[in-house]
Amino acid sequence: MADNLILDVQDIKKSYDGLEVLKGIGFGLQKGETKVLIGPSGSGKSTLLRCINYLTVPDAGRIYLNGEEVLDKNIDAMRSRMGFVFQDFNLFTHLTVLDNVRICQIKVGGTDKQTATQRAHSELERVGLGDKAHAYPAELSGGQQQRVSIARALAMDPDVLLFDEPTSALDPELTGEVVRVMQQLAAEGMTMVVVTHEMSFARQAADEIIFMENGHIVEQGAPNILFNSASNERTQTFLNVIAEHG
Repeated sequence: MADNLILDVQDIKKSYDGLEVLKGIGFGLQKGETKVLIGPSGSGKSTLLRCINYLTVPDAGRIYLNGEEVLDKNIDAMRSRMGFVFQDFNLFTHLTVLDNVRICQIKVGGTDKQTATQRAHSELERVGLGDKAHAYPAELSGGQQQRVSIARALAMDPDVLLFDEPTSALDPELTGEVVRVMQQLAAEGMTMVVVTHEMSFARQAADEIIFMENGHIVEQGAPNILFNSASNERTQTFLNVIAEHG
């Protein structure tokens, strides 16, 4: 494993009922880097992301976080260092926004309530929701709920943030407010892996784009290369279709 990688994903394979979803995927992520995974639905992007933090256990391959292998036996500790932002927010509807952001700090991180509260307020301000601490999720728009889930992940001070299509459940206006927060995090040097169909985010915020299809990495490179002169015909076709319907 390269010493300077925060995340090292090696030859990950996963099958469901005999269908190979991931056919040996690998990539490395350095501190402060944003990698964006793109590709058609069913290409294995979300499965890969879930394998990285063992929400889905890979059939083969290895994953290292800061040089330590991610395994079943240490998964709770490793997950606490990998923030995960889901498509559907995954907020506790019976808890206030403040409680949603601080609960993992207290229950998982062992942080005292006062410190967790201070950190929660700080992260809510960071995502533009400082005035919503005492609201409940049902009182928020989808975009606001997703920003709460980002604040919750940030409050754990993760080594890396994983985003699984964080805007797929949102309409265009609400998508924009979430994308702006993600762009801000990228600019601040947050280390991120993002599965998304938001090509504007990929173009502006990614250090590298990985195009996946049928469980393989077809092509990867800097945004200006993939968007302007992708070498693989399938990559070109996919990006052209996305541009036409964007």
